[in-house]
Amino acid sequence: MKVELEPAAVRGFRFAGVSAGLKSKAGALDLGLIAADRPAAAAAVFSANRVKAAPVYVTAERVKSGRLQAVVANSGCANSFTGAEGMRLARDSCAEVARLLGCAPELVVPSSTGVIGHLYDFAKFKSGAADAVRSIREDGLADFAHAIMTTDTRAKTASTSFKAGGATIRLAGAVKGVGMISPKMATMLGYLVTDAMIAPSLLKKSLKSALPASFNAITVDGDMSTNDTVIIMASGAAENRAFGAREQATFDRAVGEISAALARELVRDGEGATKLVTVEVRGARNPADAERAARQIANSPLVKTAFFGCDPNVGRILMAAGSSGAYLEPDKLVLWIGGVKVALNGRLLTEALAAAGAAMREREFAVRLDLRLGKSSARILTCDLSYDYVRINAEYTT
Repeated sequence: MKVELEPAAVRGFRFAGVSAGLKSKAGALDLGLIAADRPAAAAAVFSANRVKAAPVYVTAERVKSGRLQAVVANSGCANSFTGAEGMRLARDSCAEVARLLGCAPELVVPSSTGVIGHLYDFAKFKSGAADAVRSIREDGLADFAHAIMTTDTRAKTASTSFKAGGATIRLAGAVKGVGMISPKMATMLGYLVTDAMIAPSLLKKSLKSALPASFNAITVDGDMSTNDTVIIMASGAAENRAFGAREQATFDRAVGEISAALARELVRDGEGATKLVTVEVRGARNPADAERAARQIANSPLVKTAFFGCDPNVGRILMAAGSSGAYLEPDKLVLWIGGVKVALNGRLLTEALAAAGAAMREREFAVRLDLRLGKSSARILTCDLSYDYVRINAEYTT
């Protein structure tokens, strides 16, 4: 199936993105709404951070029913580390949206992103919510995607369609997040919608199966947000017959491909990023070792600054792998940078460094480390660490 990095209408859903004045920049879209025509099957995953935002707690509790009708998401304020008042604000916000839509408050869930430790202005939220409900439309996913942006430089959407259960199924998604990106359960704010008729339990299974190769296989800076949430909703408007095993596999593959495409766009737009780098570790004794080594390389500030400078600093890559806790034997490993072999049998191939440096000047390249100890592998998508990353985060609240 073909995945397009474009928004698409999905039967049974409408979307909006409006300016509610919650961001400091006048006129910026900062309040997004997804609404289903009727209660939809739903599932979600959340941040594993022990400091969780109020919207995460509210959404986690309400999605247990397997049914949701609306998501309201604001940018400009995370409503995290805000205590009982933040919980009340999250619930009151959902109640207001439910009133405007004419549905039960328990079917509405909140998401927030922005600065931690602050509350947004509820009066502005109410006014914005009314605008969102008035402007909601089937082709409004692009506006929604813009409204949830923080330091993102562009909106991120993807869509696809495929045949299953005797019907054409549509699937679309939107994500935000270019900093504080490193996963356990989820990595940012992400929303997937489909018109498939599917049980909540199968929807949850499909979402979780997509995580390891998509949202859980990326990093920008190794830091995990307090607000990370990924929600998937299914309207059933396609009126397909129940999926058999093969059709369920097709649906799962679609969710995986959309998730992977969106995850890739998150890293491509990483704060200040100029490089998109695939770090692959193969030949590890077990999957845990492969994961440890790949993630340590992908998160190392020394390695990431070398990426930015197009510096084929083999020592920093091997330092990261060796400090990861993964078992390795230096005399056995082989390392490639941008397809150029730069280390073999315990020594640096100095004659190859110029070619590796030239390969690193590309917008995208790969680092591949073969430990030659087993059959396990892991792949992490990362980016470089640039001057702009420091500037953006040094000035984030000031």
